[in-house]
Amino acid sequence: MTASAAAARARLLEERAISATPSRFDDLVAAAIRRMPRVLFRPDARRDLTEEEAALLKEGGLDLEARPFPSGSPLDQGAAEFAALVTTGLTTAATATVLSVNDSRIRQRLTQQPPTLYGIRLDGEWRIPSFQFDGDRLLPGLGEVLARLDPDLHPLAVYRWFVTPHPDLLPAEEGGDGPLSPRDWLRGGHPPAAVAELAGLL
Repeated sequence: MTASAAAARARLLEERAISATPSRFDDLVAAAIRRMPRVLFRPDARRDLTEEEAALLKEGGLDLEARPFPSGSPLDQGAAEFAALVTTGLTTAATATVLSVNDSRIRQRLTQQPPTLYGIRLDGEWRIPSFQFDGDRLLPGLGEVLARLDPDLHPLAVYRWFVTPHPDLLPAEEGGDGPLSPRDWLRGGHPPAAVAELAGLL
């Protein structure tokens, strides 16, 4: 990478309030990708087969030639989205500053059962995704919702669920703009029990 490209990259991170250095940013992206589930199909299917299995499949007419995934595939997009979720997340120290508490209180909220704050742990470091915040406060009723979430859900699935309009989240007021996302439902001060119930179904 040229010096000008590196400087432009550093400026981009700074403009988006990402505190990580470009080098640390790369480390977080790599850790995020390692955290993603292994895909079922790989470009070269022969890696998962014995020689006998490959020969048998080839004899049956199956083409086992390696082919790269197309650029811009859903897998690429998912990896980029997850990396962005991690790298734009707040550290425990930054979260403590936003919520005006000490760092140990944030760690306690992340690890208690059930947790009252959602975090992603990568390489020994917590990242707290920003979708949980409304300005300098947490979404009202967040803890009630997190208590119902399956802890084995992938962070990207959690994020997408929080920010995607849900057909069951229709505000009672007339003239609304249609269904709300769980995040917008909580931001609007609607009963968190409705979102918590949906969270339990994921």
